[in-house]
Amino acid sequence: MKTRIISALVAIPILLFFVISGGLILKIGVSIITAIAVYEYINAFEKKYRVITPLLIIFYLINQFIFYTSDLSKYNTILIYTLLLISMAYPIFNKKYSIISSAFTVVGYIYIISFFNLLVKINEMKNGNKLIWMVFLIAWCCDTFAYFIGMFLGKRKLCPEVSPKKTVEGSIGGILGSIVGLVIWKIFNGNIEITYIQLIILGIIGAVVSQIGDLSASLIKRHVGIKDYGNIMPGHGGILDRFDSILFVIPVVYYYIAIILG
Repeated sequence: MKTRIISALVAIPILLFFVISGGLILKIGVSIITAIAVYEYINAFEKKYRVITPLLIIFYLINQFIFYTSDLSKYNTILIYTLLLISMAYPIFNKKYSIISSAFTVVGYIYIISFFNLLVKINEMKNGNKLIWMVFLIAWCCDTFAYFIGMFLGKRKLCPEVSPKKTVEGSIGGILGSIVGLVIWKIFNGNIEITYIQLIILGIIGAVVSQIGDLSASLIKRHVGIKDYGNIMPGHGGILDRFDSILFVIPVVYYYIAIILG
């Protein structure tokens, strides 16, 4: 526990610096975090279903070049299609990889690189420096409430094969936690045109997705036989261990704002 607390005390100020700074500083921070996450993802599959490492690295670099020089949203679909095409063809000519390698390579690009990109897109929106906090509040409050409510009230296991400690009561508590976090956010940002009903809906959707992200990461780790994706944060694991739920929440918040709220 002491190690976890020390790691958090070091990591949180760094995260706050990048998010509060916004602009180019946030972009650089996202690029660094994405690079570490890609590295962890590749290593996770090293012994099983190997990711097509050269392709994922090349497309990360292409993504980053466009990320800093143009509007990435114009090219992202083309990048995904091209990566899919090449990765599907790769096992035909290189027997070291299989079609499952192709699938995990494309998933890695979308799940890590594309989703992290959207964090910057949220920040670039009107009031983006405030809206971006909804991503973290949904994930963090969901995780915190789920943990404590599950600890004190949890009786029914949610999915013991994937995560033995998670309970149905904790899951419901996580949804309530996300709603509470967003309501508090609204109290401090009353000038932003978003109703409490809209926030409650976002809190419910975001919490469900956040928990799916957490469980999906656990499922992958169990499947490939690892405890953590990395050890960059002692007591917490790697970047993917800490951002597994946040990564799933980012697109929900982005598209909810862009489509539902206009």
